Amino acid sequence: MEGWGRPFTLNAQSLDNDMQNLTIQENIFRNIFMLETIARIGMSTLYGFAVLIFGYTLMLKSKNAPHSEKFHIGARALFLLATSFTIVYGTLEFIFPVNSLTTQVYTVICFVLSVAVIAVDRGKEGLPAFSFLVGALTFLLATISPFLDPTPLYNAASGDWLVFLHIGTAALGEAIFVASFCASLLYLREYTKLKQKKLEKVHSPISLAALEKLVERSSLIGLTFITISLLSGLALIFIGKVTVQVGIVKILWAFLVWGWYVMTIFGRSLWGWRGRKGARLTVFGMLLLILGFFGTIWQYV
Repeated sequence: MEGWGRPFTLNAQSLDNDMQNLTIQENIFRNIFMLETIARIGMSTLYGFAVLIFGYTLMLKSKNAPHSEKFHIGARALFLLATSFTIVYGTLEFIFPVNSLTTQVYTVICFVLSVAVIAVDRGKEGLPAFSFLVGALTFLLATISPFLDPTPLYNAASGDWLVFLHIGTAALGEAIFVASFCASLLYLREYTKLKQKKLEKVHSPISLAALEKLVERSSLIGLTFITISLLSGLALIFIGKVTVQVGIVKILWAFLVWGWYVMTIFGRSLWGWRGRKGARLTVFGMLLLILGFFGTIWQYV
């Protein structure tokens, strides 16, 4: 009779231990969620202030104001701090995903755009106009992406590395194409100023040669990632690991966008499509990318 009570005692102790473990896990998840919220608010706020100061820097530079460089340095510092918050948020999202995978993709795009700004806007003069344009897009993505994505887009198995390769390379390629698009817009703007002989009146430190080199390199890198994304997407369809619902029109549109960028890049080398023509082709390619919703052509069930 004495031994009969032991199993019940052991079960009660085991239940208490399980409850304690659950409580600890809940506290950990609650703290991670709080940190994610703080990081999200921090990155959005810092991006916003950085964009405002970049815009103010452009205004000061146009007037040859003596204090423009100080504001430029301040904007860079805020943008770098916002990028740090983006890294923290992305890491926490990977550990404990609160939003869907699409929101995480937006976070990756924000990070890549931030790195592009930090890499391009360097030196004493830098490119504050590029930072202003790309920074505004980054702030927009960081602010509204959680509200635009209430449900998951991809419901594939978490262990399917090919799915994450497809999604990750698509996000990286799109982000780099956005940077190329902004550089092309700046090139066309500065080219128009030069043609109208307004550069003598309005100070502009932006080099057309530097912008053209930026467009060429970013387009080539972006095309590389998009090519990997397309190949991995096709592999997912033919392997049949996941069920894919996608229209033939969307697939053809994706290859149309890819072909357009291939033609643009080869046209620069083979047929001399540089300068203003190359910038216009890049801008049009970005419009095709937006119209086709290139990042959402594969739907997993």
